[in-house]
Amino acid sequence: MIHSMTGFGRASGTLSARYTITVTAKSVNHRFLETGVRLPEFFWELEPVIRAIASEAFSRGKLDVSVRVQRTSQPEYSVRINSQIADTIVPRLRAMAEELGLETHFSGGDLLRVPDLLQVEAIESEVTDDERDALTRIVRQAFTELLEMRGHEGRSLQTDILGRLETIRKLQKQLDSHRDEIRQEMIASYKQRVQEIASSAGIEVSADRIAQETVIMVEKADIAEELTRLAHHVEEIEKAIGGREAAGKKLDFLSQEMLREINTMGSKSRSAMLRTLVVELKTEVERIREQVQNVE
Repeated sequence: MIHSMTGFGRASGTLSARYTITVTAKSVNHRFLETGVRLPEFFWELEPVIRAIASEAFSRGKLDVSVRVQRTSQPEYSVRINSQIADTIVPRLRAMAEELGLETHFSGGDLLRVPDLLQVEAIESEVTDDERDALTRIVRQAFTELLEMRGHEGRSLQTDILGRLETIRKLQKQLDSHRDEIRQEMIASYKQRVQEIASSAGIEVSADRIAQETVIMVEKADIAEELTRLAHHVEEIEKAIGGREAAGKKLDFLSQEMLREINTMGSKSRSAMLRTLVVELKTEVERIREQVQNVE
């Protein structure tokens, strides 16, 4: 079964008495797997863990993972007074106050307004093994929800592609059933062209020679090989869709090959009937190509 590359997943939980988290994961189509992770600064060390889980779960797609952390207890704080700033600015402020005839007494509130004089920072302890395990579990839950959505959309894509393959088979049968009619039309057309060319050149060509050249041209213009290869590509697409491995790249390649065979058929004859069926075939294959761009 195929999977889409578009989806969304979310999971929440408690890491420890210190933190609760919410993990959101969303993905869109992309040629390869590209994972972006957003974490608070004090959780940066866990980014490789999340990337490793993503590589296990997905093979293609642009994946964005966001981890929001909420504290459930206050951390310890480090309070530091920048004595260098204090030793420099306080004497200068006093000298300026004396010069202007102002009070030289400064309150604590006055000093706190000095930028960078007081520095308060939360003391972040390292993430524990239990917190790491809890984060891994919650990330996997979010990815599971994302995979379920990608699988649901993949089933819709599969239904659409299989329906179009059935239409392609019907069009192939129509082309095959009209091969003799198309060949007779080409024979008549080629005979007329050879006779017109010979007449314009003032050359007489025997009926046997005309027949020989016509047969050669008709054989070159026969679409039997293209129909056979097209049928093979249809079978390969069905196998890829029914397989368990990621099939997006293979489906894209096969749909390109199908278009190549169809274009070759269209270039081989001026038959109105053939060209009409070729246009219908191209329409179906182009729609398949559009769909497989979002297949993992």
